[in-house]
Amino acid sequence: MLIEEFVASGVARYEFRYMPVLGDAAVFAAVAVSCAERQGGFWPLHDRFMLADQTLFTEAGLRRQVTFEGLDVETFFGCVNEGDTLSQVVASQEEGVARGVQATPTIYVNDQQVDPTYEAIASAIQAIQAQAEQAE
Repeated sequence: MLIEEFVASGVARYEFRYMPVLGDAAVFAAVAVSCAERQGGFWPLHDRFMLADQTLFTEAGLRRQVTFEGLDVETFFGCVNEGDTLSQVVASQEEGVARGVQATPTIYVNDQQVDPTYEAIASAIQAIQAQAEQAE
């Protein structure tokens, strides 16, 4: 709903940052999702990991999911195994640590942390929009 209301209309921009907070397994999940993103499969794989689908931590389970999503399996596993996106994930995590992020999701609107609820995010965006309109 926020995407349709604010991002699609051009009022706001949405940026996703990786913040693996549960150790090596979370880093692996972030790398895998980042590799899926290269083929347009970010959200489906992200959502499966966020549901704590433990089968994704096995090669067979991950292979099944990647195939189901229509991604090129060899390209995907090549990316994961070579660590092509690890530096991106680590840089994103370091940025989160520097900002004091301790949990996911953590939402910022113009560098101000807000509660991750529709009401809080919409209110913060609307307040910034109102300030911008007053400044014009």
